[in-house]
Amino acid sequence: MSDLAGRVAVVTGAGGGIGSATAHVLAAAGASVMVADIAADAGTATVDSINAAGGSASFAPFDATDAESVSQLMDHAVSTYGRLDLVHNNAAATHLYDVDRDLEDLEPGAWDEIMTINARGVMLGCRFAIPHLVRSGGGAIVNMSSTRAALGAADLAAYGASKAAVDSLTRYVATQFGSAGVRCNAIQPGYIETAQSRALHGGGDGPSPLMRHIPSARPGRPEDIAHLVRFLASDDGAYINGQSIRVDGGMLSHQPFTTFEQP
Repeated sequence: MSDLAGRVAVVTGAGGGIGSATAHVLAAAGASVMVADIAADAGTATVDSINAAGGSASFAPFDATDAESVSQLMDHAVSTYGRLDLVHNNAAATHLYDVDRDLEDLEPGAWDEIMTINARGVMLGCRFAIPHLVRSGGGAIVNMSSTRAALGAADLAAYGASKAAVDSLTRYVATQFGSAGVRCNAIQPGYIETAQSRALHGGGDGPSPLMRHIPSARPGRPEDIAHLVRFLASDDGAYINGQSIRVDGGMLSHQPFTTFEQP
């Protein structure tokens, strides 16, 4: 598959999980990928893996909370590859789950940090990518939201609120810049199985308890998100704009207490 040949993508938070999978899928589709992560070792490992497989990738250090860092990232992608066609704003404050369990105990500083990384970070990614995308004749932004933006729960209030902000920002960007050829969509993943998500949701060596609520009878994989990013970046997704697309195996399609037997 080479439907992204000649295009340039920036993927943030690409040192592991969904970000790494997305960087690999985009590179396999022919894109040159600027891998960005605050963890240099993890980001470099993603780059090395892509290049070893015959793809084209480079690493750039990146802090989603710092405007200058985000601006430099977009500039660096253009100076390295000559243009910018896709930005996947994937970096998120997943390391703060443990302090976001109970709203009564949530420290204001933790709320601010989660909002800064998840909402302000995505805003900065859009803000500094848009001029380059317009100069390239248009392009795509894919923001990472969550099913937590669409429901209430007994924990992760700050995380869910920050992702709801991402959904709203996505619609504003699509509305303001669609006529300039910039498409902006968000993805709402459900339970995507990674080492981090297993630690958060439990299950030990067996299936996560969340599996009882997933009609598709399997956990999501990082590649399930990555292939949607690729589609939204391609010409096949050219008329999709301003949407928040849920990828959850049907988890939110039914009444909350519906459970499914596991195979």
